[in-house]
Amino acid sequence: MPEHGSLKQTMSEWIVWVASTKASGYEQSMRFKLIIAILMVPMAASVARSQGTAQERVENWLAQMDADNSGTIEESEAGGQMARNFNRIDANNDGSVDRKELTALAIRFGAQQRSSANRNQNAAREQDSLTDAQVIQRVPQGVKAELNIPYREGHERWKLDLFMPADESAEPRPALVFVHGGGWRSGDKRRGGFLNPAIEYAARGYVCITVNYRLGGPILDCVQDVKCAVRWLRAHADTYNLDPDRIGAYGNSAGAHLVTMLGISYTNNDLEGDGPWQSFSSRVQAVVASATPTSMGGRTETDSSTDMIKPMSYITADAPPFLLVHEESDRTVPVSNSDDFVKAMKEVGAKDINYKRYTDGSGHGVFQENIEETGPLMEAFFERTLRK
Repeated sequence: MPEHGSLKQTMSEWIVWVASTKASGYEQSMRFKLIIAILMVPMAASVARSQGTAQERVENWLAQMDADNSGTIEESEAGGQMARNFNRIDANNDGSVDRKELTALAIRFGAQQRSSANRNQNAAREQDSLTDAQVIQRVPQGVKAELNIPYREGHERWKLDLFMPADESAEPRPALVFVHGGGWRSGDKRRGGFLNPAIEYAARGYVCITVNYRLGGPILDCVQDVKCAVRWLRAHADTYNLDPDRIGAYGNSAGAHLVTMLGISYTNNDLEGDGPWQSFSSRVQAVVASATPTSMGGRTETDSSTDMIKPMSYITADAPPFLLVHEESDRTVPVSNSDDFVKAMKEVGAKDINYKRYTDGSGHGVFQENIEETGPLMEAFFERTLRK
């Protein structure tokens, strides 16, 4: 009989054992049944987890939308994507969605999320390893690229990729800074959600950079690095024919935190670090931030450092225009981060704070999951704030 090892190894050994050892027909049958039973254990656990998650979604939807506590969601009560797809979800066309229909929806939604997560993971692995030649292949005619430009010397992460229109322009162009997420511990400037829009916005007439920064250390390092990158961009405004007074930034998750800091923490000189280009400002004039950590709860920095890197420490009426996106079921960065930030900004009189708060279950991936809406929203926002 085989020894215990990894599940995969053990199963392979048992199958060989069953096939190669002599046994009566009854004994051989029992061995196969034992193997099948072992195989079913992880499958059963997976099914149980899926059922639990689906039930949680059903209860959340009912808590959010079942205003009359009837145990069903009427069409007049439905919100978000449920309202937009109500006729498809209401399988029996009775004008309401009951628990059976909600459970079916939750199971489909969970399958879609797992599929999307797998696609995103595969895409992230692919895009983190893109070579310069592979990036150039993505650049369309009419856009030129300069890759792996050091915005300061001394660290392999202090580099950016730049994309801009290939044609000459009499007028300086607006610029955009794309900052990747990854929990301040992982990620790369060539992730598709940052590389691809940088190229696309360059085709629309912007000078775009997508930035790497140090990972895994204090978050203060990340803040100082992206500020240095913006200072580099301003210092080279003439070289790339960009308007230093019209720079915007986009980031998601940890990247959203960093671009938010670019917008509002300009009063704290300690955040500039010891990098070059200190005579230039690191402030940006428009910010799009998705799933933004603003309170930095649970971080391991000292209290003083946490306050220094926390966007909530820099609430000001002088904030540039903001477009924030968040979804209420986000478990990675609770939606209260954006709720509280938007409320505080408006209370002090900030003039152009825009907030798209979703309730569709898209969670931490809200921006990409709703790209058909969030993409045009971001485009229109930058068009309004930086080009007109």
